[in-house]
Amino acid sequence: MMLDITQYVPLGLERTVKKIVSADDTVGNSSLYLEQFLSTSACINMVVRMATEAVDKTLPEGFISVGYRTEITHEEPTMMGTEVSYNITLKEINGNRLIFEFEISDHKGLVCYGKHIRAVVNYSKLLEKAKERMTQ
Repeated sequence: MMLDITQYVPLGLERTVKKIVSADDTVGNSSLYLEQFLSTSACINMVVRMATEAVDKTLPEGFISVGYRTEITHEEPTMMGTEVSYNITLKEINGNRLIFEFEISDHKGLVCYGKHIRAVVNYSKLLEKAKERMTQ
């Protein structure tokens, strides 16, 4: 029997976090010229963390969500010390897939946006499959 995710996670679930861009948020940049800017990888990390925290606590025991795919368009630069607002919204549930849309903005407007998809899985089966892959 397949888990009906809609019984645990409400469509339209939304989370917002405001954060000042710190040096840790620039670590993903590979160029010294970019070390003062919000990195794309920091944006993805925050979105993943927000979605995981919003969903996993609502799932029944033995189930977790795992990252499946992330699409991001990073259009504008934001510097260290700037306050940014991360917003995620659960737009669709398709089988075991949770499709979030996100926007990250600063005082001037949209910085980046995209989609983050998580899959709800049984932790024991995930672990079993991973161990099986290791022995092949």
